[in-house]
Amino acid sequence: MTEDLYGEEEAEPVPKKSKPKRKTKPKKKIEGYLLRVQAMGSAIEIVSPIPRDKFVEEMVETITNQGANPEWSGWYHLKKSDDKIVSIRLRSIDVVEEL
Repeated sequence: MTEDLYGEEEAEPVPKKSKPKRKTKPKKKIEGYLLRVQAMGSAIEIVSPIPRDKFVEEMVETITNQGANPEWSGWYHLKKSDDKIVSIRLRSIDVVEEL
């Protein structure tokens, strides 16, 4: 230990601790088309079994045909890239991007 100008002892420097390395999961092969759907103010990434153009065409057709029907809820159950199912209510679609 050393003594500084005021007669107090300085503490020895503390060695820096290294951060533990994170384990990364191997990326799975996704079967289908990875799409980002932006609708009603939010975005969600889903896996679609059909290509983007056909997905948009079918969704727009369904929303157009069923939009005025008060008995139609507009709820869809879609698969996310982590194999979880998400339920969202789509009464309109803003953007669909292919990732």
